[in-house]
Amino acid sequence: MKKLVAFLVAAGIVAYGCNKQPSEPKFSVDPNPVIQQAINSKKNLIVIFESETCQYCDKLNREVLRDIEVKQNLIKNNIEIAIVNVDGSRKVLDPEGKKEVDEKTLSSLYRVTGYPTIAVFNPDKNYELIGVIPGYIPKNYFMKLADYLGTKCYEKMEFQKYIDNGGKC
Repeated sequence: MKKLVAFLVAAGIVAYGCNKQPSEPKFSVDPNPVIQQAINSKKNLIVIFESETCQYCDKLNREVLRDIEVKQNLIKNNIEIAIVNVDGSRKVLDPEGKKEVDEKTLSSLYRVTGYPTIAVFNPDKNYELIGVIPGYIPKNYFMKLADYLGTKCYEKMEFQKYIDNGGKC
């Protein structure tokens, strides 16, 4: 049985996400400078709330956020992404409230209960929360979210209507 499991893991058929050691610590990038930079530069801001053991957070990072096409789309749409550890103690600026709190408190402020949770903020309205998307979203949907922000379609319609409309305002 051990040989079969070893073969399946080696072949990529079975993966043990929780037991696998990442190449770098999961929360190695401090979200506070990213949030500060977005606010100082009036960039679009997405805050992604993740937990240490969340497999869908790992999938979002691996399949979406690390993708070169997604990265280029984020640059094109003037978007900064900050990743917050829902159990973390680092101080971060609440984009909407403009007060520094720890990551765990920020997660509570936005009523984060599932992971990942994607919060989107409006730079034109002092980083007022536009909306929250709970759970994993695939690359094509994430790219549409970036375009939705970059084109400011959020001023005209809800995100779901934008999606239903084929990504047009």
